[in-house]
Amino acid sequence: MKISDKNSQIELFFAIFAIAAVSVFVLANLLLGYNLYLYAFAALAGFVVSVFRPRAGVLAIVFLTFVFERFFTLVPVFWNRAEYKIYPLDILFAGVLIGTILQYFARHLETRFPSGNRVSKWRIVDWLVAIFILASSAYFFASAYLFRADTAVAFSTFKNYAFYGLFYFAIVYLFNSKESLFRLLKFALAGAIAITIFIFIGAVRGEGLWTEFTPLSTPGTRILAFPHSFFLSMAVLIALAYFAFGKFKSRVSKNIFIVLVPVWLLGIAGSLMRHLWISLFVSLVVMIAMLPKENRKKLRNIFIHYAFLIFILIALLGYVAVLFPDLGISKTFWSAAGVAGKRFISTANVSTDESLNWRKNVWQSAWEDFKKTPVFGIGYGKKLSVEIGTKYKDFVEVRNIHNSLLTVFIQMGIWSVGLAAAAFWLIAKSVFKNLKHLRSLPKSGDELLLLIVFFALFVNYSIAFLFQTYLETNLLGMFFWVIMGSLRSYGFYELRNERTTKICKQENA
Repeated sequence: MKISDKNSQIELFFAIFAIAAVSVFVLANLLLGYNLYLYAFAALAGFVVSVFRPRAGVLAIVFLTFVFERFFTLVPVFWNRAEYKIYPLDILFAGVLIGTILQYFARHLETRFPSGNRVSKWRIVDWLVAIFILASSAYFFASAYLFRADTAVAFSTFKNYAFYGLFYFAIVYLFNSKESLFRLLKFALAGAIAITIFIFIGAVRGEGLWTEFTPLSTPGTRILAFPHSFFLSMAVLIALAYFAFGKFKSRVSKNIFIVLVPVWLLGIAGSLMRHLWISLFVSLVVMIAMLPKENRKKLRNIFIHYAFLIFILIALLGYVAVLFPDLGISKTFWSAAGVAGKRFISTANVSTDESLNWRKNVWQSAWEDFKKTPVFGIGYGKKLSVEIGTKYKDFVEVRNIHNSLLTVFIQMGIWSVGLAAAAFWLIAKSVFKNLKHLRSLPKSGDELLLLIVFFALFVNYSIAFLFQTYLETNLLGMFFWVIMGSLRSYGFYELRNERTTKICKQENA
């Protein structure tokens, strides 16, 4: 499906309109307090846009989540002194789903991949995702009504797994062309540019906005909130892929991003989220390994620029910190440098690191409960009894054990391990099969970029899953389904045949 210039402009307009409407509510909520009428206006505007232009609705969701994170994705409805956990994200995404279904059945949505294979022809990975969603529904009902688990917690788990899991199918149907996928990446980069403001605010204040929601287990302060730093890690991978393939159209835009990426890396480091450092490093290594030689050279030249910029930035901050030690930015610099060093070193010693030690003990407790029902797991909405020495005794929700893959396996059993392994294997197999083929073809830069960047993002998620509650939180988990759907869309499973057909036609012409 190729987006015409006219449709592209219309989608851009509606996406910006939805972003503006919701942004007004979010900013008013933060500065002036909650207003139900403003909430209704923003939600209705976003819903209508998402129904009539579902792709624009997805683009708006991506940008709004990047910038406002929990203040877009986790703001409930307050009415008659009651709280209803219906979030702006839910309303916009419901509109996306309704719009996608209406367009599909009205035959307004192009339902063919570029290779000529119908989207409606499901692949094995589609069935695996559908089985996971259906099984999640069954687990919710069984846990809440048969095994007397906490109904609210069980429903929240079901919602994060099943409802937001539908992002996968929305992406497959809506973003099945190069143009649409590149627009998705551009909106992510636009959101990352907006996040840059939060880095400077955190540096000046000495503490980042909204960092109180993820307190540190060690002394120190974050200059950037955890969700923002995770979103920036994705933006860094996207920007580096653009550099490697020369995707920036002008020298000005290229130079802007050359400056932005080190700033983003500084924000990620200042978030003090160690698992993000690890996952970003691993995914970057994977991305570089997948690049052709000529693209690696372009990236190497960019890294030389980065090394110089980082040196200048650190030298400048150090100079200011020495000359003006009482400034907030000076205190932030020395504090962040010291804490980051301590947190990096403490990663190697689990027994003395409170956060890592807590994870180890919670995972051991989860394993003990899991061994009682290994095939089908312990279900949703359960709590674990955790004891660490004589000072810490608590009941921890299974969904909060800070390891998304382990959380799924503990709750759903051994069969879910096989399901996830099969899905991951099919994705990796398809990616490397098409990678080998595309690298042998001329003029395949756009396809290679999309293939490599989305797989790097997928690897980034796979590593990060092991350390935090990603699938259990809507603002973090939904992007996993977006990335999976992007790898599945645009015919990556048929890309080999499509490109071969095009090349043969060119040679015979």
